[in-house]
Amino acid sequence: MKKRVLAVVLALTLAVGIFGAMTASAADTIKIGYVNPSTGPLAGNGEGAQWVIDQITKWVDEQGGIEVDGEKKPIEVILYDSESDSAKCSEMAQKLIEENQVDMMIAIQTPETVIPVASTAERYGVPCVSIQAPVNPVAANVAGGFECEWVYHAFWTIENVYECHKALWTAAGYGPGEGYKVGITFASDADGTAWHDIFVEKLPEDGYVCVDPGQYPSGSNDFTSLANTFKAEGIDILAGTNIPPDFLNVFKACLAAGVEVGCITMGKCCLLPGDVSVLENDTKGLAQGIMTEVWWTPNYPFSSATTGISSAELGAAYSADNDGREMPQPAGYAYASLEIAVDALTRAGSTDPDAIREALAATDLDTIVGPIKYDKEMMGLHYGDTVLAGGQWQLQEDGTEKLVVIDNTVYDGIAIEGEFVPANATKK
Repeated sequence: MKKRVLAVVLALTLAVGIFGAMTASAADTIKIGYVNPSTGPLAGNGEGAQWVIDQITKWVDEQGGIEVDGEKKPIEVILYDSESDSAKCSEMAQKLIEENQVDMMIAIQTPETVIPVASTAERYGVPCVSIQAPVNPVAANVAGGFECEWVYHAFWTIENVYECHKALWTAAGYGPGEGYKVGITFASDADGTAWHDIFVEKLPEDGYVCVDPGQYPSGSNDFTSLANTFKAEGIDILAGTNIPPDFLNVFKACLAAGVEVGCITMGKCCLLPGDVSVLENDTKGLAQGIMTEVWWTPNYPFSSATTGISSAELGAAYSADNDGREMPQPAGYAYASLEIAVDALTRAGSTDPDAIREALAATDLDTIVGPIKYDKEMMGLHYGDTVLAGGQWQLQEDGTEKLVVIDNTVYDGIAIEGEFVPANATKK
């Protein structure tokens, strides 16, 4: 009996010692969790995440750390790959909270990866910087009509992106009020459903005819029925938001069915040079001229109030470190997410979750992607609008394609870089 009691005492003592060591170790740094689609179909969106983390971590080190609880401490950003899988996002977020004991969480890179991470942070009561996913699906699936206490989101609404796409149609000669037919293609996931419902509502209001073949499960391979519907209806515009593999299959099905349109606007799948290059290669150049929303480029007129760097300077640094590649749009938002986190921690002056949450709620910050202030609310989600412009992928003299800003209807502070150019993807 005495041996058993002694064993229990020793086990408890050892457990307390280990816990104390873990607590002391954790207290040496400020930990930020970051779940990123480094691989999988959304890997393009996750490009540059580690580079951005290195830049922010280095900057904080150069300042001697962030002062919390009376002591300056470095930050440690713990990056896990979600493999573009929503279920794994939840798993990784839970691991960051339970095992890594992070002080803050970053939820980033499309609704598929933002929603599960933000939902996990909200459930566990961890302050969360949520960014780079349309507001509507995040509000519906993270808040759902109840006030979020821990998640603060920044991006554009689907109402705004609809206006952006409408302006691009107009630039191509397909303005509202003329009865032009818009064929829509949306997956049956949270993002696709949110876009679908807004487009179905707005298109008739603006005098367009909405041709809706129905939503599809993301990852589908056969879009023959969708393409045949578009062909039979004689659509003028093809619009939607899809992950890159889905849109490639949609586009090839439309080509096979002989669908010809005057313009194409696609969210998500046509944001990045790599994704557009794959699309171009697989369609033998027939995808030239596709249009999409532009969230950020190194040409945008913004600077970080946190680190002092401008969009142009950040973009140049990225290109220098990455074989001359232009810094992609999502990487700009990755940088902004960590700017916001560092700013909130600095103002909180503590790693106490309530103090960080209060500082996060009071954010009013000039970031690399523009001003961020959580002064709006949708379905219980506190959010701030971010800037948005419209662009077209245009062939350059050197044979490369560049996303050129051709419209600034939604935010006129972005400079226009060119005009709509008819191309292979636009045959009417």
